[in-house]
Order: sequence, then structure tokens, then C-alpha cells
Amino acid sequence: MRIFGRRASESDNRRITAFWTWWTQKGALACGAALEADDQGALVTLLAKRIDAIEAGLSWEVGPGPLGGRLLVVSAGGNPDHRALARRWLLAAPEPDGVSPWEFSDQRPPVDDPVEAVLSTPSGAAIPLADVRVAARQSGARFDVTVFHPAFPDLAEDARLQVAFHALDTTLGESSTELWIGEVEATTDLPRDAFGLEALRSAVGNLRKEYVDADGNPAWVLLHGESPQGPVIASAVVPLHPVIAPNLTHHVGVMVPYVGFAERGLPSAAALCELALLEDRLTSTLGPDGRVVAHETTNGVRLLHAYVDPTTSAPQRLEETVGGWSHGDVVTRVDTDPAWDAVRPLRA
Repeated sequence: MRIFGRRASESDNRRITAFWTWWTQKGALACGAALEADDQGALVTLLAKRIDAIEAGLSWEVGPGPLGGRLLVVSAGGNPDHRALARRWLLAAPEPDGVSPWEFSDQRPPVDDPVEAVLSTPSGAAIPLADVRVAARQSGARFDVTVFHPAFPDLAEDARLQVAFHALDTTLGESSTELWIGEVEATTDLPRDAFGLEALRSAVGNLRKEYVDADGNPAWVLLHGESPQGPVIASAVVPLHPVIAPNLTHHVGVMVPYVGFAERGLPSAAALCELALLEDRLTSTLGPDGRVVAHETTNGVRLLHAYVDPTTSAPQRLEETVGGWSHGDVVTRVDTDPAWDAVRPLRA
């Protein structure tokens, strides 16, 4: 099993460590003083250089935190290639100590009241979000949306889309937009069934409740299909998207043979029990450094789809766990896949 990109990840970790060393020694106090003095220029001077030193292109902002403190957000800035780096920055943040007023996130949170927010276009025009209207159509576990604003006829297509995505991020938060919104269209014609952003927030909240429990654990959905080898039974988490664990950038396909057949090559009850126990062992041994997110079963083989953090020992732990499988040799393959393309066909 070969893991790619380790040298680059070690370089990332050094830059992240340098940021947090600066932050704990002087950055937190200096940024707090700039906020208390309402000196935005000083705040930008302090943070922009340090965050650019991690990676040019990361976005950042400071605002009120969900627990009442100050929230520093360092996000991918819309660039999927930066998601893992932003998440590793967050994972390296200082643990809450009950004293520091600072909180941290790698995703921009929603604003309290999107209707009160005003966005600016690249040309400087003001876009009140109170005037945004959205039409939404549920497609599986996501909404495809059409976004309208009275100013859109005067904007270029790229600018309309930029405003549409900013409106969604402002209303839902960056993470929820990624997880629960599918196709986005910006239109110059008001859809007949359109509604405001607060209603969209409610609809997405209700959709989330269908698939995620109160503790944030995703549901698993069962899928059925046919292949040249016979029937296929698959199961996958919902939402199945790299935003749920962007530091898990490497896909591990685990081909697990099984002995004990039911109808048309599918596993017997006893084989299913053993496969489930193996998956539980993998989940336990990976811990926060990896995750089994889907599996496909057909004709004597179960393909487990796992994602791991290549900067940890998770790949080696995974291979050790499957090494003693009694039904035959397990074959593993590792590929760099930060977009989780390998499991895209299994998304609900």
C-alpha cells in the first residue's frame, strides 16, 4: 500500500505549526487588541501575512462565535484543493481552555439574519439579500436551486453566479451549502414558485433532519442494482461528500472476499455478520484518521470504500486490520482522491 503526497503534507504541517506557535505566543493577544481598538487595518496586517504563509488563496474572516466569543475562520475560499489544508489548520488549533475568547472554524458560518445582509458585486453594486428569491427542487438528498435578484439583469453571468453562491453561503453557511445544495442556477427571470432565503434555510434544515441525527451522525442508505456479475447491494453514508472530512484525501478500496452465499451470489446471513464485524473493526482502528463511507457487495466480494488522512498511520492500521481475514486474501488499493470521486456514483 503506497500513500502519495506525504512530503507535501509534512511541509503543510510545518507551516500550520508555525501559525499556531505565533498565535499562542503573541497573535491572539495582538488580534484581540486590534478588535478592541476597532482597527481593521491592524487586524488585516496581523492575519493576512500569517495565513498567506500557510497557503496563498486561503480565505479568512473574524466575527462573533457561536459560543459568544470571537470566531476566526480560515477556509478553502471556494477552492476544493484547499479544503484539506484548512481542516488540518483547524485540527491543530488550541483546545478550548475556558479562558481564551477565541473560537475557530474552517467553514464560514451562516449569518443570524440573512434578510439583513447586503452583498457587493465585483463592480461595487449593493445586493440586499432581502430581495433574493429562490426556487428549489429536491433531487435525492440535495436541493437544486434557481436564484433570482432584481439586479441580475444588469450583471454578467459570472457575477450573477458569484452573488448566488455568496447568498447561499451567507444563509446556510459554507458547509451546508456544499452538503445540501446541488445544482445552482442564477436567473434573470423571477421563478413562479420562488420564496425567500429564510424559507430556504428552513427547507434545508428539514432535509438535514432526514439524514443526520441530533448528534451529527449521518444516516446510511441502501441501494440496489444489477451488474454483469449479478445483483449489487450497496450502502453509503448521507451526505457522502468530502466536506464532512476534508482531511481524508486518500481513497482506499478494500476488496474483501466472502464465503457463504445466499441467492445469486449475495452473502449469507453468517457472511453478512462477519463482514459487518470487519467493518466495525476498521471503524474502530481508523478513529478520527479515517472513515468507511460506503460498500458494494456482489458475486462473492464486498468492496469497502474508506477515506484516510495520509499524514497519519491510518493506512497502515487499516492494512493490519484486514490482514487476518479468514475468507481469503484482501486486496487494497490507495488513490489520491480529495474530491471523493471514487464514491460519486453512490451519492444519494
